[in-house]
Order: sequence, then structure tokens, then C-alpha cells
Amino acid sequence: MSARTWIATVLLMGGVLTTAVPATVRAQGCAMCRTAFDGQQADPLSEAFNVSTLFLMATPYTVIGTVAVFFLFAARRRARRGTPEPEVESPLV
Repeated sequence: MSARTWIATVLLMGGVLTTAVPATVRAQGCAMCRTAFDGQQADPLSEAFNVSTLFLMATPYTVIGTVAVFFLFAARRRARRGTPEPEVESPLV
């Protein structure tokens, strides 16, 4: 099994397992945060807390996306030059 096939299989299995979990289970948050900030939509503190939570959630996706784009551009540059990809043996064999 090539490395690309192995990665695609792992990503597909992760996606299937993620979607198999009910939404109510995935949407559970911290009990203290829920009781402290629930029902206070006009409070500036709860609004700031919600915005900061969104920033904390977006940071890992931004970092991983940046690394993925770097590798995409590096692979395209290598293909344009005609340099073959280095052979990597699979650790599973």
C-alpha cells in the first residue's frame, strides 16, 4: 500500500467516524462555561468570551492549512522541475 493510499484511508476512516458520532455528543461544552454564559446575549463579557473561543478554534486550522499549502506548493514546484519524488519505504511493511 502506497503512502498516499494509506493517508487517504486514514482520513476517510476519520471522517466516517466523526460523522457517525451524534451531533448532541459533539456539541457538549464545558459545564462551567455553559452555566456562566448561558442566556446572557447582551453582556459584553459573554460576547468577548464567545469571540475568543472562535479565535482559539480557528488557530489550529490556520496553522495546519498553512503547512498543507506549503507542501502543496513544494510538490507543484518539484513536479514543474521534473524532479522525481524521493522513494520512502512504508513503515508498515
